[in-house]
Amino acid sequence: MKSNISINKNILIMGGTRDGILIAKELKKIGGIYIITTTTTNYGSELAKKYSDMAISMENTPKTLKDIVKEYDISLLIDATHPFAINASKRALSISRECNIKYIRYERPQKRYNNAIYVKDFKEASKIALKIGKKNILYLAGIKNLNTVAGIVGKNRLIARVLPISVNKALEILPSKNILGMEGVFSREFNKILILEYNCDVIITKDSGDSGGLNEKVLGAMDADAKIIIVERPKMEYPILFNSIEELVDYTENLIYKEKMVNT
Repeated sequence: MKSNISINKNILIMGGTRDGILIAKELKKIGGIYIITTTTTNYGSELAKKYSDMAISMENTPKTLKDIVKEYDISLLIDATHPFAINASKRALSISRECNIKYIRYERPQKRYNNAIYVKDFKEASKIALKIGKKNILYLAGIKNLNTVAGIVGKNRLIARVLPISVNKALEILPSKNILGMEGVFSREFNKILILEYNCDVIITKDSGDSGGLNEKVLGAMDADAKIIIVERPKMEYPILFNSIEELVDYTENLIYKEKMVNT
């Protein structure tokens, strides 16, 4: 890394995932920048404060993304939202163009599994799960699509692991005995035990990458002899895309360094 870069640059990280926190942590090492991280929830905002100069929960502010870009004179927007938060990415791209600021997309690396069934959405995943499963079905993809899956699979056969903050919503969809309120990336062995204990022979998940625990879910399902259905990421074209945090930080640092040279 280049040292002693003295330039005031306001960077906005659209976070909400562990990736955003790791990016902020590495960017802080550059120096001479002010980092604002936006998250979708208050909980995410609390986590983001550790490495950001300011963390804003969109759940707790009337400000729009555009308001934040203008108010804090943002010159670089880093989109580190979840791979499935495509509407957030579309909005960020649109605002970056409108406000004439640089946009960088970070997306966690992808890995393909030969023994998994890949589908385009949760409706297709649910229909296939019904065809190939004889026992219960373990759903590992968050609260957003739970109602869709439950409507097709049925409430009695579906076991759902959701974040503790989503349990109340899940209770509106499934009986309490079918809901597992847990947070974290779980080990291969833990996922295997969960699948076996709840008598499941199919899992439904999404391509959330290694940082989302996908590898451990897949390996755990393989160990439990359960079939694996993965919903693919939505596809979108980005002007600048990185799958490596190190490469993103190097690019950002070079960008800042060039601006410093122009302004001196």
